[in-house]
Amino acid sequence: MNTKALFSYACSLFAALVAVAGLGGCFSEHAQVLPPTGQDLCTGTQPANVVRIIDFGFTPSTVTVPRGGTVRWVNCSAGAIQHTSTADGGAWDSKLLPQFTIFEQAMPTAGTFAYHCNPHPFMKGSVVVQ
Repeated sequence: MNTKALFSYACSLFAALVAVAGLGGCFSEHAQVLPPTGQDLCTGTQPANVVRIIDFGFTPSTVTVPRGGTVRWVNCSAGAIQHTSTADGGAWDSKLLPQFTIFEQAMPTAGTFAYHCNPHPFMKGSVVVQ
């Protein structure tokens, strides 16, 4: 093998090792997938089981989840408007949610659960748990 071919082979091998080492982190058990932020949940396609609070309404106003599922509410309202997700029957209360704050509630029991916003009681929604 001449010097030029040997050098070319060595460069190719080095490039392959660099590529494999770079991808190693992608498949490592140490790689971490971070959950979406509130701002992420307020943009783009609406994920399943997420209720966006936009201005003075819950979107969607009715969400359906399987028994044992979790519903996430996120305040997407602009500025300093704060809201709550408060079950009419007292099963949950998020307390005040500033912009982009997420509240999660597990739904262990089948049924239909009405909820509202405490500071804005005209805001109403429901969770159907199947």
